[in-house]
Amino acid sequence: MHVKTYIISLFFLIFAYAKAQTILPNISIYNFKIEENNPKQVWVQAIDTTKQKNTSINGTFTFYINGFTKVLEFKNGIAICELKLKKSSFVYFKHENETSNPSNLYFVYKYDNRLNPFKISWYILMAIPIGLILMGYMFKKIIGYAIFLLVAFFYFNYSGGLTVGTFLQSVFDGLRNIF
Repeated sequence: MHVKTYIISLFFLIFAYAKAQTILPNISIYNFKIEENNPKQVWVQAIDTTKQKNTSINGTFTFYINGFTKVLEFKNGIAICELKLKKSSFVYFKHENETSNPSNLYFVYKYDNRLNPFKISWYILMAIPIGLILMGYMFKKIIGYAIFLLVAFFYFNYSGGLTVGTFLQSVFDGLRNIF
């Protein structure tokens, strides 16, 4: 008799758990944007497909910021992320969930103790080196200058926080989101 009560209780719990999984919505961040907040922090704002703030996002979510794992607490679709930057820099934000891996590359411009983030499209990341290579092919006499400018482009981006790995990962994430 005692075992029968445990088995019935176990089936009831399993049924209640399965029912709760179908009733409760799956809250995930499918896209986000970064906005300035104060001198050392930026807002990570969850957005929906219409680029509007998704206020239903609440709880903790894991983000990868320049390769480091950071857990952000969202309240009404907004989380505060502290960035310790000494100068303007590239910052790569990535979030992984069950269905997609939204990622964005930002150039965070630091001036007057303020952080002003600008989103960098992967189209621009591809256009600059390809444009320099095409100019080098079009004008064979200035191919040396094009190579110099390409190397300078990567050097200055690397010293500003944009590594070749982050550059390639951002481009591949953009291409993956097309398909």
